Amino acid sequence: MPFSRRGSYICFANANGGSSALGQAQLWLATSRMRPSDRNNGNILADNHFRQMQLELVKDGSVQECVISTTPYELIFECALGSIRFCIGDYKYAECKGADGLTLRIKTTAGVSGPITSLPAIDLLDGSWKTNFGNYFMLFVPSRGTIQLGPEGAIELVPDDKGVIELVMEESLVDPKRRTAYRTYNACVATVKDDFDGFAERIAPALPERYRERGQQALWTLWGLTVVPDIETVYRHQMVKMIRSSFEAAFSWQQGTHAFFLSAHDYKFAWELLLSCFDAQDSTGRIADALTYKGAGETMKPPVQGLGLLWLMELYELSDLPKEELEYLWNGMEKWTKFHLEFRDLDHDGIIENQNAGETGWECPSYFSIGFPLASPDINAYLVLQMEALAKLGGMIGKSEKICAYWANKASDTVQKIIDMFWTEDGWTAVNIITKERAGTTSMVPNCTLVLGRRLPQAIIDKTISNIFDQPGFNTPYGLTSENQNSPRFMNNWSLGSIDTPIEALMVVGLESCGRTDLAKKVAAEYLDLLMENRMMHIHNSKNGQVEDQSFSFFTEKALFNSGWTAGCFIFLAEYYGD
Repeated sequence: MPFSRRGSYICFANANGGSSALGQAQLWLATSRMRPSDRNNGNILADNHFRQMQLELVKDGSVQECVISTTPYELIFECALGSIRFCIGDYKYAECKGADGLTLRIKTTAGVSGPITSLPAIDLLDGSWKTNFGNYFMLFVPSRGTIQLGPEGAIELVPDDKGVIELVMEESLVDPKRRTAYRTYNACVATVKDDFDGFAERIAPALPERYRERGQQALWTLWGLTVVPDIETVYRHQMVKMIRSSFEAAFSWQQGTHAFFLSAHDYKFAWELLLSCFDAQDSTGRIADALTYKGAGETMKPPVQGLGLLWLMELYELSDLPKEELEYLWNGMEKWTKFHLEFRDLDHDGIIENQNAGETGWECPSYFSIGFPLASPDINAYLVLQMEALAKLGGMIGKSEKICAYWANKASDTVQKIIDMFWTEDGWTAVNIITKERAGTTSMVPNCTLVLGRRLPQAIIDKTISNIFDQPGFNTPYGLTSENQNSPRFMNNWSLGSIDTPIEALMVVGLESCGRTDLAKKVAAEYLDLLMENRMMHIHNSKNGQVEDQSFSFFTEKALFNSGWTAGCFIFLAEYYGD
């Protein structure tokens, strides 16, 4: 995945689909600042919107064949004649250092498209240079070596008489100006090391030995995808983004699951992720699902925030948290719950429905064939947990008994309505509220209703579990597939048959809530083994367990990158079921 750090929008990336083989690797200076409109602009979505400037090692005018390697703190760009090391030592700038007499060539016009045929680097006459960096600027400030113009609009950092180069690369959203002082390269490395090591120690200080090495990769993925609030972004709390470049956003329903994924040790980080879900809430109470650094997306996703809150309240005494934060969360969650009751219950029967595929969180499961408006038991189960969370948190912060009883009673009533509307002798179904047509028993998604646990009758729990584990098609060596493999609609993708992160996480929680720790551990162990074998990808092929990213691409990326969602799930499962 691209190399970055917590809070930074600067990345270093290989070529799109690039190799790690000698001579095949390409190193690009990249920007992960993407606006909501960027996804809809063809030129901006080309390869070079993310990968802005190609970096090359040059000796005596000849470009060298290179390889790329990393530690958690540094990226090493290496050829037969030496190397240059890079470190993102500040949220706003990266530094590099080399001592082998190599020149660093920076192709500053690599990202140009459209009518503008050149965007030259500008000598600022104080030793520094600037050029465009996506929609903004990049400032180059050498402390060892000299910048000069290179071929075809590139600039080159030429080593000093001792063969040394040192360079700061600072991004700016306004016209840049060099700082009076920058850290040394070694100080940058030390800063990054302290930050990552401290994060890893807080989140997962002692993973089981079997999962420790891969767990470090998961923690590094989470750390690098964590945004930090600043005056240049819409983020008001820390959040974990999903994937670099192709899904360059923090998604609220993922923060709801991260609230229990990352809660084992540092509950205040988990709490902050939960609070972040309500930072972009409109006048109806709807919360935006996708937040890029400059704005919110246009859709929503399932209300899983109550699940995250109940998990935290089960593990921790939250009364020591600031009361204004507790009230902020309660108010936001109440508005979010009322939004569903007002705007997603068209027939006023107390069961909510979705109006389009995007807001379900799943996009393409088989039961969508019956059309919309579509009511499903899993979405309503999440809302039940949110109602219970309102009752429980309301009692903690001094809400009236009447208000708390209202939400508690409504939660209980809704459980019965879920059973009455969706349960059949064949299992859980979804219902088109206009045609009354039913579908869903070949999809795993409705079975996520098991998150209600013992609120459901034991006979329903047992039948649901039997449908999953006692018949072929759902239970694979890699975890639970999102669509039964014997279904005529099985396609081995996202919610039509893959092994995917939210299915595994929600089903493990559901099985645990139903008292089936044995099955929860089984699914967790299988999914952990899958992630140990492959990358931290949120989609895997359910037939062979391979990474499922070759048959499609997102926003021009030839392969998906490691997912923060999956990395968080790995930590969760390793913590609770790893031994």
